[in-house]
Amino acid sequence: MKDQKVLVVDDDLAIRRLIWKSLQSTGLLIYQSESVEATVDIISRVKFDLFLLDISLEYENDGYHLAQLIREQFPSVPILILSGKTSESDIITGLEMGADMYLTKPFKPAIIRAQVLSSLRRSKVIHQANQQVKQNEIILGRFRLNLNQYQFFKDDQLVALSSKETQLLQFFMENPNQVFTKDQIYANVWNDGDTDANTIMVFINHLRNKIEDTPKDVKYLKNVWGIGYAFYPEGS
Repeated sequence: MKDQKVLVVDDDLAIRRLIWKSLQSTGLLIYQSESVEATVDIISRVKFDLFLLDISLEYENDGYHLAQLIREQFPSVPILILSGKTSESDIITGLEMGADMYLTKPFKPAIIRAQVLSSLRRSKVIHQANQQVKQNEIILGRFRLNLNQYQFFKDDQLVALSSKETQLLQFFMENPNQVFTKDQIYANVWNDGDTDANTIMVFINHLRNKIEDTPKDVKYLKNVWGIGYAFYPEGS
């Protein structure tokens, strides 16, 4: 973790100081910004490994649009939203704008520290997966997807998947540890704007029956209640 760069964006100086104190012993380099304008300037000059954003900056929902801007420029860098807004719609909006995680205020500094370190570790896993993609394979934990032959293996044992099941699993393996809404899944795998929630549920259940050790005890392809689904290759 040493020398990795984290940008904290919040217009409340006390919050920024509290986050800095919680992270100062980690070896991370902590940068601070209080506005969208200052953030746009600093990200043009400095490469960051993680962003921690507030929603309400100069204007009410500036943080949403900032998250979207950052995600467009840095597709693989973790974005954590820290907000006093706690409604389901606010959380979904934040995730749809590109955030990997939505944390709420008030918060405990130790929790923020743990979430930041966890996100940086997950980002490393994703980077390693991307390196594997260059070799036409995605390898995550017990799972391996060969992109040349379109074959999926669990513990080096071939698992028979349909074409659509393979496409769905490829989407999850290319984006591990990230939560996706049903709309996002349908748009990326089915390339259709009209979400069919039943279709997604059926294919998720098919995959669970094939990749889980015990389908009734889900460890890898999990529901995130009220939001959607996520694939955790290390189990949870």
